[in-house]
Amino acid sequence: MIALFFIFMCMIQYATAQEPIQVGKRGILETFNISHESMRYAVKISNPTVFYIDTISIGGNAQSFTRMGTDSIEWIGNGSGILKFHGLALAGSDNFTMIHIKGIISDTIALDTSFILRIIKNNTPLPYVRFSIMSENIPNPVLRGQATEWTYALDKPGKITISIITLSGRIIEEFVYAQDKGTHVFRFIPNEFTFHPGVYGMRLITEQGIFHTLWNVSP
Repeated sequence: MIALFFIFMCMIQYATAQEPIQVGKRGILETFNISHESMRYAVKISNPTVFYIDTISIGGNAQSFTRMGTDSIEWIGNGSGILKFHGLALAGSDNFTMIHIKGIISDTIALDTSFILRIIKNNTPLPYVRFSIMSENIPNPVLRGQATEWTYALDKPGKITISIITLSGRIIEEFVYAQDKGTHVFRFIPNEFTFHPGVYGMRLITEQGIFHTLWNVSP
C-alpha cells in the first residue's frame, strides 16, 4: 500500500498545466511518468467537442484502448514512461475541457487526478466542428436484397470509414472514402447469404469522432 501511495504522489507532481492548442491543429498532452505497466486506466473528458483523442502512448508505446463513448476511454497500460494523449483541437462549445484520469492496480485506485486543456480560436465566431451524426436508415427494417440508405453531414473534408458490424463489434463489411464537407448518403444492400434477420450496427468514423447506430434486417 505504501508503494501505491508513492506512485500516486509522483504522478500528481507531473500533472502540470498544458500549453493551449490551436483549433484545427494536432497536439500532444504530456502528463506524468508511468512506472507500473499493468495499471488499468479510465479517462473522462468533460467536453469532447473541444479535443478528440485519437492516440495514446506510454513511453512511446502506442496503447490499445476502447472508446466507451465520445467522452470516455479505457485501457490496460502497456509499457512505462511519459503518458501522452495525441489528438485534434476542435472548435467546440467552449475553449477548454477537463480531462480526468483514473488508474487502478489490483482494484486499488493508484491515480485519480485531472488537468485542463485549453484551445485557441483565431476566428470569431468560429464554426462548431461537431461529431458527425448519421440519420436512421430508410427503410428500417430492410429486406435482404433491397437497398437502405443513411444520411450524414461532415463539417470538414477528410477521410471517413463506414463499417457494418455485429452487436459484438465484429466488422462484416467496411468502406473507406475521402469526402468533402456537406451532406452525403450511404446506400447499402444486405445480401441473403451474409445477413440473417436481426439487429446490426452501423459505425461512422470521421476525423472529428465516431458515431454508432443500430439497424434491422427483416425475416
